[in-house]
Amino acid sequence: MLAVQQQAAELNTALGDAVASRLGITGTDLKCLLLLLRRPRTPRELAAELRLSPSAITSVVDRLEKAAFAYREPSTSDRRQVLVTAVRERAQQAVDLYTPLSARTAEVLAAYTDDQVATLHRFAEQTVQVLREETDRLTER
Repeated sequence: MLAVQQQAAELNTALGDAVASRLGITGTDLKCLLLLLRRPRTPRELAAELRLSPSAITSVVDRLEKAAFAYREPSTSDRRQVLVTAVRERAQQAVDLYTPLSARTAEVLAAYTDDQVATLHRFAEQTVQVLREETDRLTER
């Protein structure tokens, strides 16, 4: 099981690199863009979620702005803060590159019963939690 999980992790990284390459951005830029698709964030939030320094996140946001994937705007709740927002029309290109994967994954899941899918879902959620905790443990300073 661990060997399959390792292979899945490696392929997930390779897929992300391929998507980023198609979009003309880096893998880190893509990770940031995918976060921004969920909701706008401050540079500080992005840095924390991506585990990057403030100067590194500034470079990422600069590249995303230059490539027209994101823009900075003043926060409506605190004018001293800046929010980074995805340009939906442009960011849709990233979503479109992942659409075939989503469709094929749905086909795979269709072969399982509802109970089996629920078990797989619980396993995936628990695995994500373990990954989050281990990442936190290894990145503590």
